[in-house]
Amino acid sequence: MKVILILYGEVALRFSPRMELELEERTTVGELLRELGISAVEHHILVNERKVDHSRVLKDGDVVKVLPVIYGG
Repeated sequence: MKVILILYGEVALRFSPRMELELEERTTVGELLRELGISAVEHHILVNERKVDHSRVLKDGDVVKVLPVIYGG
């Protein structure tokens, strides 16, 4: 299956801001992030514009956005 991965911040500089990836069926968001070495704790994950956790199973055609958590005050 194919998903589109859109990255922001530091991880976009490390990889590419936008990638199309071929994944095995039933891959979870957590598995994808681990494979890329991206911390789920330090990023907000959106699939098709909805915030999800690491257990979300990806489907063909999903758009996954990885946004850094911003701290400040």
